Amino acid sequence: MISIYNQKNNSWRDAYNPLRGMSLQRLLSLLDAGERGQYADLQWFYHFMERSDAMVFSVLQRRRAALLSCDWDIRQVAEVAPGNLPASGGKHDTVLADEQVAMLREAYDRVENLRDAVSFLFSGFFRGYAHLEKHYADSGLVTRLEPVEQWFWVRDGMYGDWEYNQNAVSGRYRGVPIDPVNFVILDTIPLNRLLSMLYLGRTLAMKDWDSFLEVYGIPSVFLVGPPNTPDSKAEEYQKIAEQLISDGRGYLPNGSDIKYVNGGGSHPPFQERIDYLDRQITLVATGGLLTMLTQSGSGTLAGNAHMETFMQIARGDSLTVSEVLQEHFDAPLLAEFFPGQPVLAYFEFAPSVSEQSSRVVDDAFKLSKAGVRIDPAELSEKTGYRLVEAGAGGV
Repeated sequence: MISIYNQKNNSWRDAYNPLRGMSLQRLLSLLDAGERGQYADLQWFYHFMERSDAMVFSVLQRRRAALLSCDWDIRQVAEVAPGNLPASGGKHDTVLADEQVAMLREAYDRVENLRDAVSFLFSGFFRGYAHLEKHYADSGLVTRLEPVEQWFWVRDGMYGDWEYNQNAVSGRYRGVPIDPVNFVILDTIPLNRLLSMLYLGRTLAMKDWDSFLEVYGIPSVFLVGPPNTPDSKAEEYQKIAEQLISDGRGYLPNGSDIKYVNGGGSHPPFQERIDYLDRQITLVATGGLLTMLTQSGSGTLAGNAHMETFMQIARGDSLTVSEVLQEHFDAPLLAEFFPGQPVLAYFEFAPSVSEQSSRVVDDAFKLSKAGVRIDPAELSEKTGYRLVEAGAGGV
């Protein structure tokens, strides 16, 4: 078991802000190190980036909220592969399926930090991977799924085995080997690889904009004295100019004029540049949902298309997390408590019953009107309802 103390034994990083002095060359160096499996510094940068940019933070939280708003349930499989059918043939053993459902439901109910664990597992979509360490009770069930931050991991190459990099040492190629059975691991393509480049461009644009405003934000004011003004009057007129600038009103000698110097052009391109990068960040992370807030078409077919695109991404997130838990959490437990038995139950994240089930039932009704009947076992699995024939005790 990885010690929590070891995770916190890298306090030197608390005083290291990777955003200071970040440049394109430095960022590319970090990304290249990540391709070699050296993640400590790259993931530390991702950690700061996600908390330092309003757009990146917003899109990350929106996608996380979509996943965490989903209900979860333990489902029975509608059918099993022929090789897993009982010796007598036919469909699977419903008693065994009920027992597996009950065991998995108890196992997930025993995980005291399930919501926080799923939230951390979601971070793998942006950072490329996420590890949850299983903490077991004497009964063999898992009591906690402890997050292990991404900067504590290392690989020997892009596809090497995961190893624990104690103290998150920079530049390390190898670490302590782990037993994957004791972990729930999500491994995917990191969105932050794209977002980091957009973040850097956005940060530099805002920095240049601030520099522009320091020079040209308050226009320079010059007093043009009357024609043929003697040098002896220059000091007097200078005082008059300073008084005018300080309170904005005063007397000028006849023939005087005020000139404002507006440098850098009347329409600097910083706003357009930042808006473009914001759209790119939104497109990468949410499929364009946030553009509905400002672009024309919100609430129309275009707005509905944005919403449907985002919901597809949210459903994809829930399916991916479900499959990870099925592989790394469900399968080992079922193999231990039901050795040699077919897998007849599984964990699933899904939209709420009212949302998903109504859509499935509506599709089933439309298909029945067209003369096509959905298998009741499959319909029960998709909706979460236990179906019985009308008049047989059902509602």
